Amino acid sequence: MQIGNLYLVPNTLGSDNRVTQLPHVIPVENLRQIAKLKYWIVEDAKTSRAFLNAVHEIESLHHSLQDMVMQEWRGPDRKHPLSQKPQDLLAPLRAGHDVGLLSEAGVPGVADPGAEIVQVAHQWGAKVIPLVGPSSILLGLMASGLNGQFFRFNGYLPVDTAQRSKKLKELEETSRRHGETQIWIETPYRNSAMLQSCLDSLSAQTQLCLAIDLTLKSEWVWTGSIESWRKRYSEADAISELVKNKPTIYLMLA
Repeated sequence: MQIGNLYLVPNTLGSDNRVTQLPHVIPVENLRQIAKLKYWIVEDAKTSRAFLNAVHEIESLHHSLQDMVMQEWRGPDRKHPLSQKPQDLLAPLRAGHDVGLLSEAGVPGVADPGAEIVQVAHQWGAKVIPLVGPSSILLGLMASGLNGQFFRFNGYLPVDTAQRSKKLKELEETSRRHGETQIWIETPYRNSAMLQSCLDSLSAQTQLCLAIDLTLKSEWVWTGSIESWRKRYSEADAISELVKNKPTIYLMLA
C-alpha cells in the first residue's frame, strides 16, 4: 500500500476569536486540506479539537471530532509512556493514511515539537508537506528591521537572573562580532524579568525589538536602542504593563 502524506499544520498564535483569525493567517486552500484529515499527532488533544472546531466554521470537517484519531506528542524531552515512539504515532501513515502534525501555536518543528516525527516520515519515504501559516519567529524578524540575512534563534535563555544576564552579554558579543540578529523567546509570565534584564545588561546602542501578540488585535512591535528603551520604560510598572503574560519574541542586534 502506498504510504500517506505528512501535513505540517500551522495553528493560530492565540486562542481568542480563532474563527476570525484563521482566514487572515492560514490560506483557504490549506484550511480545506486541514478539514480533510482524520489522523492527527498533536501536543494537546483538547486544544486541538478547539482549533478544528474553528476550522469547521470556515471549512466543514470531513470527519467528526469523535471519529478522528488524535494522538498526543510533546517531544522527546517531555513525559510519555515508555512505549510511545514516533514510529508508533505514524502507524496510520504507513497504512496509507494522510496524517496532520499540529502544534499548540505557530508551526510544528520550529520552537515546537515535531522534528522527530518528520524525521521518521522522511526515513519511510513519505511526502512531507509544510502548510503555510504564522511563525512568530519569522514574523518578528520581518517586522524588526534588524538583519534578516544573518540571524540565530536561541530558544529560551536561563531563568536565573545572573545566568540570564551573562547569556545576554554573550549573545550581544556574538551579534556584534558576526552581525547576527539574535532571537529568543520567554515564558510569558517571566517577560517582565526578561525585559528588565535586557535593559540592565545590554549596551546603550544595541538595538532591541519586542514583537508582542503577533497577528492578534493587540499586536505591538517596536525596535529601538537600549538607551531609548530605558527612557521609554524606566518604571517597573510600565514594563509589566507592556509584556506581562503576553507571547513575546525578543530580537537583538549589536
